[in-house]
Amino acid sequence: MKLLFNIIALLLPSFIWAQQQFITQGKIEYERKTNQHAFLDENSVWDEMRKKAFPKFVTLYYDLTFKDDRTMFKTGREPETKQNKTWGVFDSENTVLTKLDSNNAVTYRSFYGENFLVTDSLRHIDWRITPEIRKIAGFDCRKAVGRVMDSIVVIAFYTDEIVTGGGPESFNGLPGMILGLAIPRLHTTWYATRLQLVEVTDKDLAAPKKGKKLTGNEYRTQIKEVLKNWGSDGAKFEYEFLL
Repeated sequence: MKLLFNIIALLLPSFIWAQQQFITQGKIEYERKTNQHAFLDENSVWDEMRKKAFPKFVTLYYDLTFKDDRTMFKTGREPETKQNKTWGVFDSENTVLTKLDSNNAVTYRSFYGENFLVTDSLRHIDWRITPEIRKIAGFDCRKAVGRVMDSIVVIAFYTDEIVTGGGPESFNGLPGMILGLAIPRLHTTWYATRLQLVEVTDKDLAAPKKGKKLTGNEYRTQIKEVLKNWGSDGAKFEYEFLL
């Protein structure tokens, strides 16, 4: 009997480690925080007034449901306090179905009253993985640095304990799930707050259906044409509508 207990004691840590290492389905909640004051001009009287009227940070919640090579990212629970946002700061609330196995994504986007259903290939990011480790939602996550749209630096923290290589919004391409994401130029972070080990069905990963159907190139061309009419503000907010 003592020998049996010793064998169980030796095997149990390996069993627990294996369970932690191979999570293939579940639901992750992300907290997205944006410093909206950082978008405002310090030399503008109107923007200084807006800083006094609007809180510095806007916090929203999103859910990422995942199973094997597919993920669904969409709006989650309501914040505890009403969010008072300045115009144009992440006005688009995306729903993103990512198909890692077929290298494409279907994204529902709302752009100032007009709804789009955009089908595109997955964004390619040249990630550089670093030795830095950070604990996020109970997982040890390794830091990676990438660049998108030529000049936008992205900082991610991923865990290989969740084998699905996805992440918030449409970010992916690392050897595990991205639980932390920061885009300094957009003054915005996404951090996982919890993981629920729930069974995920095909219905949970069904593609959004509403909206004007466009390819990725068609959507980008159309948005850039609209933003040209915004002058300097258009250039300021272009990245948030195209990421």
